[in-house]
Amino acid sequence: MTGKWQLKDHEAEQRLFNRRLTAAALVIILLFAALIAKLIDLQINQYEYFSARSDGNRLHSQYVPPARGLIFDRHGELIADNQPIFNLTIVREQVEDLDETLEFLGTLIRLTDDDIEQFRNRMRRNRVPFSSVPLRYVLDDEEKSKIAVNSHLLPGIAIEPQFVRSYPLKDLTAHAIGYVSEINRDELDRLTEEQRENYGGTNHIGKTGIERTYEELLHGTVGYETVEKNNRGQVMRRLDRTDPIAGKNISLHLDAKLQVAAEKALGDFRGAVVAIEPATGGILAMVSKPGFDPNLFVTGISSKDYSVLVNDVINTPLFDRSTNPYPPGSTIKPFLGMAGLHHEYVDYDYTIEDPGYFRLPGVSYRWGDWTLRSAIGGGHGTTDLQRAIFQSCDTFFYDLGNRMGIDTIHSFMSLFGFGGNFALDVGYARTGVLPSRDWKLETRGEPWYPGDTINSSIGQGYMWATPLQLATATAVMANKGKVVRPRMLRSVDDVMVEPVADDYVSDVVVGDADYWRYIHESMTMVVHRPTGTGAFRDYGGAYLTTAALDKEMPYQMAGKTGTAQVVAIDQSIRNSDDIEVSDLNKDHAWFVSFAPSMNEQVEPKIALAVFVENGESGSGVAAPIAKEIIDTYLLDILEIDFAALEEPTVQDVNLISQAND
Repeated sequence: MTGKWQLKDHEAEQRLFNRRLTAAALVIILLFAALIAKLIDLQINQYEYFSARSDGNRLHSQYVPPARGLIFDRHGELIADNQPIFNLTIVREQVEDLDETLEFLGTLIRLTDDDIEQFRNRMRRNRVPFSSVPLRYVLDDEEKSKIAVNSHLLPGIAIEPQFVRSYPLKDLTAHAIGYVSEINRDELDRLTEEQRENYGGTNHIGKTGIERTYEELLHGTVGYETVEKNNRGQVMRRLDRTDPIAGKNISLHLDAKLQVAAEKALGDFRGAVVAIEPATGGILAMVSKPGFDPNLFVTGISSKDYSVLVNDVINTPLFDRSTNPYPPGSTIKPFLGMAGLHHEYVDYDYTIEDPGYFRLPGVSYRWGDWTLRSAIGGGHGTTDLQRAIFQSCDTFFYDLGNRMGIDTIHSFMSLFGFGGNFALDVGYARTGVLPSRDWKLETRGEPWYPGDTINSSIGQGYMWATPLQLATATAVMANKGKVVRPRMLRSVDDVMVEPVADDYVSDVVVGDADYWRYIHESMTMVVHRPTGTGAFRDYGGAYLTTAALDKEMPYQMAGKTGTAQVVAIDQSIRNSDDIEVSDLNKDHAWFVSFAPSMNEQVEPKIALAVFVENGESGSGVAAPIAKEIIDTYLLDILEIDFAALEEPTVQDVNLISQAND
């Protein structure tokens, strides 16, 4: 019985239980001790480290781009503005799978291959970690809504507001004002470390025109801010901020109304107009037509749109005709005539007998007179300098140029800005070619020949000039030799820009001050004498009489026509009525002018050069364009009441009586 039914040993069980309880308690105590030790290590020993990491995940320092300075015309009209847009941006470090995210975004909004490619280029240029990089510019309301609804699926994706450049006049100012576009790697590399820091958060930089010339003034100074973001990279609040300093606002001498008038006057022609205020050198208008819409470049032009621009080989809208050179043709004759007077190769009484051509002694080749295509016929007969200018007698200037020689021509013409760039803030303008012996030897490896001088004396051959150069030279002529270097900038933050010592170049000083009157009178005859090459015609094609012209024009204007060959055509063939020349091989048409002229009460207010590509006729095409522009400026913009002025001066009366011959 006793072996089968043993009683439990409660004391032994109690001792076993107590030992297990003690062991369990020790384990729990040790675990708590380890936990407390870890907490102490985390909260005390490693507090600064984890606090910094926590703030790093929560707090972000980022750039605040400055507002770009505005650009106004001389009357305060905005010609470069800033407009608000909303962009889709990505913080790369907060996106787990970029390709998958881009693919998903493509199902929500429009994303082209160009958008993706440009975004990847921006990422490669971006050097700041945890900074937002634009993926798509200019989101509409529907696109913003789709992104907002799916924001929980898009960590690191945000919609950010931004001000971008806007050009209200579009193609009218594309070349003169230029445009801003996204900064590229080469441009970043050219910046100093300090400058590069100032472009943090800025995606755009001035690429051409005034936007590039005055980039430092317009850009401003970058700001900084500390923001708190959630785990999806969205900004929850801003904690600290150093405000950016906006770029400076600038005003230009440019007159927007005249710019519009010049573009309209050119009509369907390809060409350029540059107008200058002689007294200040201010560039009133600078038009190159056709142009392009600079707004296309601001947020990144598409490959399709860019291809349209670069593949238009006839209109070449990206080519700035106002600052690139062409043969100036007969527009240089007044300046060459002044050189002849100054160096005493001609005087008021010097004449030649013009048979309609010129030959060098011992040379059988004849340099023909281009004006033989007009009603003048077989030569100009007895011709003095004044008649040679207003009837554009090539033979007279062949003779004068040959006797002066290229050295004299080069040294004197350079005083008017030919072969250089007098403009203070149009540094990108080409200098053209004012040929010389040294120039030809250096560039062509050939000596200078007398025939080269003959061609240069009528603005052909090696001589090339830009519309800007011709407008500059015409302004110097209007100023009677006083050189006021052209510039676009008028004021900065409403403070007028005054010339400094480096802005000045020597004036043109001639042997007799009366030479200026003589050349001015000759150029005025170009327009106001019925046989002048710039005389205006009525609708039937007949030249206006002096009385009719005075009624048509309440002021007098000085001018000079020019026609420049595009392709070499033999003179005998050129004069034939049977020849057909393709549109792209037709002569270029020029007209330079200043107004009012020969007026002792009103100094010249405008000097300009009109260039019409393949326009054929300086008198028939370019001169009427110039008149329309000058009418707008003197009569509509300046509102000069010429009828209210005193009776004509003695010089005016003499000129009118001569015109009635």
